[in-house]
Amino acid sequence: MGTNNIFEHIFAEVTLGLLCGWYYFLIFLIYPALLYYIFIEKSIIAGSITALLITLSLIPLQHQPWKGFMNSWIFRIWCDYFDYTTDVSACAPLKKDRKYMFCEFPHGVFPMGEFLSVYKVEECFPGETICGTGADIVFAFPIMRHVMSWLGTRRASRKGIKNILDSNQHMAIIPGGIAEMYLVSEEEEAIYLRKRQNTVKVALEEGLDIIPTFFFGTSKILKLVGGKVKKEKENGNDSDTSLLAKISRKFRVSILLFYGKYFLPVPIQHPISMVCGAAIEVQQDTNPSPEKIQALLDQLIKAVEELYATKKPDWEKRPLVIY
Repeated sequence: MGTNNIFEHIFAEVTLGLLCGWYYFLIFLIYPALLYYIFIEKSIIAGSITALLITLSLIPLQHQPWKGFMNSWIFRIWCDYFDYTTDVSACAPLKKDRKYMFCEFPHGVFPMGEFLSVYKVEECFPGETICGTGADIVFAFPIMRHVMSWLGTRRASRKGIKNILDSNQHMAIIPGGIAEMYLVSEEEEAIYLRKRQNTVKVALEEGLDIIPTFFFGTSKILKLVGGKVKKEKENGNDSDTSLLAKISRKFRVSILLFYGKYFLPVPIQHPISMVCGAAIEVQQDTNPSPEKIQALLDQLIKAVEELYATKKPDWEKRPLVIY
């Protein structure tokens, strides 16, 4: 599985480790080191680097897909590392007179399947552009915010979604978001969807056909310290009892500890398989009723369940649980 080139393998481990652990490297290693050299060693170089990082954190982003980057050898090496495969036979080709919302699952600790899918867009959907959405925290840190911007990723807000659609592009969203990160488990493939009425409400208001998309293996490449959070019944529904999960959702930032190979944020070399289901046709309704929203959400939930059951790889033995 993966690349047989030792140098490409090492490159993949190092760069993917930096990618997945970038926030933590900055907060717990790079920034503290820079502050030490600035205030203790009086280093001009450290001060200059800090100024550069602050500037990179503040300058406006273009959010325009950079095809040269997305189709580069870097993404090819990363996809080879995970033996990345795709199956879009149920929904391709896309209709030229329609816009689509790709509802993607699961988030995992890091949405690697979704991230790497940009390399496969031209192969799977020739001539189409699909831009993702991310939490505000994605655009708060230097370097990472630029990488995401080069993929065309925008903030997961109505304005961000509107900008994607106005640019004649399709959109992708991970409905589970930060809450889903805390559901990573060895026993089950868990996603957070049953309370995501706002996601399908956007599809109704904008008239976007929904394509359920599953990335098998994404939740297996990094392990969450402590495993899945404890659940309790609240008004008949499962809810998170983890304080960190509640704080994370409140401030739209993930607060969790994880590890992969070598007990570092280096992803485990596990296959990732992207599978798209048949598009759910949506008629535009600028003021949908709660009943109509719930009916569409129920339809999406059923489609995800069927997609998981029919397209699950042989190596995926976990049952799907939808919270």
